[in-house]
Amino acid sequence: MQPHTLLEALELSFAGKLRAIYDELGGNNRPRPARKDQLVSAINRILLSRVEAEWNSLTKHEKLVVQEAVHDPLGLLDVDKFTAKHGKSPGKRFNVSRHNDSNTATKLNLFLHLGDRHDPRIHVPRDLQIALQRIVPAPEEAAVPFLAELPPTVDLVSYQHVYKSGRYAREETSTTVPIEWRNMESTAKAGLLAVLSLIDEGKVSVSASTNRPSAASMKRISAVLDGGDFYASTECETEVGPIQAFAWPLLVQAGRLARQDGSRLALTKAGRKALSTPPHETIKLLWNRWIDTKIIDEFSRVEAIKGQPRGKGKRTMRAVESRRDAIDQALAQCPPGGVVPVDGFAKFMVAADLGFEVSRSPWTLYVSDPHYGGLYSVDAAAWSVLQDRYLLSFLFEYAATLGLIDIAFVPPAGARKKPWEPTGYFEGAFLSRYDGLKFFRLTALGAYCLELTDAYEPDTPETSTPLSVFPDLRIVVQDGRLDQEERAFLRNCADEEEPDSVWRLSTERILKAVETGLETGTVREFLSARDEQPLPELVEGFLSRIESRARSIRRAGTGVLFECDSVQTAETLLSDKRIAKFSSRTGKKGIFVPTSSEQFFRSSARKMGFGFDNR
Repeated sequence: MQPHTLLEALELSFAGKLRAIYDELGGNNRPRPARKDQLVSAINRILLSRVEAEWNSLTKHEKLVVQEAVHDPLGLLDVDKFTAKHGKSPGKRFNVSRHNDSNTATKLNLFLHLGDRHDPRIHVPRDLQIALQRIVPAPEEAAVPFLAELPPTVDLVSYQHVYKSGRYAREETSTTVPIEWRNMESTAKAGLLAVLSLIDEGKVSVSASTNRPSAASMKRISAVLDGGDFYASTECETEVGPIQAFAWPLLVQAGRLARQDGSRLALTKAGRKALSTPPHETIKLLWNRWIDTKIIDEFSRVEAIKGQPRGKGKRTMRAVESRRDAIDQALAQCPPGGVVPVDGFAKFMVAADLGFEVSRSPWTLYVSDPHYGGLYSVDAAAWSVLQDRYLLSFLFEYAATLGLIDIAFVPPAGARKKPWEPTGYFEGAFLSRYDGLKFFRLTALGAYCLELTDAYEPDTPETSTPLSVFPDLRIVVQDGRLDQEERAFLRNCADEEEPDSVWRLSTERILKAVETGLETGTVREFLSARDEQPLPELVEGFLSRIESRARSIRRAGTGVLFECDSVQTAETLLSDKRIAKFSSRTGKKGIFVPTSSEQFFRSSARKMGFGFDNR
């Protein structure tokens, strides 16, 4: 608790510290009081009488420290927030501790003191805070750091322990590698439609217990993504594994666009509607639902850190919703178009009081071995190990996959410091597959999803690849190559006959798409916008016939098909006027009964002496 008065705070200090504070106030020019109560009274009287003079005597850095504490509602100095915001700690010689009877003090010790006996935090006493607020300007708010341009390369550092001269010595190797930049806005919009199409074709399988996609499904998804997965076709592809291809099935399940149907995913009504809805609207829906989902803890994908999935680790993990909400708020403060360093973004979150915890008890987590690789030390359990890796996984696997951010990354090995590395105990190439993420940039889609803008205006202009539509329903790509969004649209209405070049309009595909909300007029507009010539009459007639017959059949209800043991049984049951009124004969021994009349049929059959085989 914040001390109410300076006098109260001084009375709780050790005599050695009080003597040092008195000398810092210029007490060397007068006799120092011998008794503690006299010393406390003298410091209190002198400091409160010359607050402004002592403030003016501070260095620039010391003034920043006092500013942050004075303008905190409780007069609190949060050392971690200050260090994250200003890039350095309050001071090497500045020390405030209940258990340290130091005989040294700095100017900061005049203003900053411990709370009551049960509060180890550092405060400005309330009466001193009120006096300082009249003369101390408010500090600047924390801001997200950003670069105008992306650096072309980054240095990857790796370590190895070699045996030399009778002992093991650590050797450091530095390698300069180029940074890969991915524009994710258009990739995400196309990826959404492509993944929904794969699900509609029954090609995405997931685990019934974890909701995670199978290896074969992730391979299929990666194949339809524009540019493939992030590390596809690289040397580290096997070690890193899928990122986008892993995220998409979870995102559509969390967004209730798909559900499990046996071992495969099937589109829900909302999922079918999303096939013909502008992708940016669906992505905004997915983002908002992902913030609150419990389908997965993103940190579970940092497999090198053990102790999470079962037992104590699971009970001690913090709620994922609060972590995501903090990152969501921080992303909303990113400068439009600015290239943000991930490390700088993490520091901003701490400085802006948007920090979060991954585990209540990090000592239950470990790498390799629970006895030697546990997160016991402060350094091992610091932000850079848990919170930082969670932030990386959330940005890389979900924010980037949904197109909220463009990203710049390198291979993960050597991209980020690993805990325990100086000891040589942890020998993995990287702690998480996301360690290579270095920079990101908020996209127009991201600004729309974060509700920074009312309307979505894409960063990248809509493409319009030239096509030729022929009377035999063929669609031929003339110049260039269809982008992923165009390909995803054509999958809804045509069969691909020759890769990337020839498609043919399909009655079945268009009718299926119309059932999910697509209008045949949209197909006509898509083709007309890309063909310089008017659509052939045969194509117009084809689309008109589909339009006239698209809603010829509607579902009138559901029913149950019962099979009797003999033709005679079926005839006897249907001879009853009440049963015949709502039932119908199917085949020789079958009786079809509407679901709404099933119980009445069963009751009537039993009254007639016929039972049901429910084995």
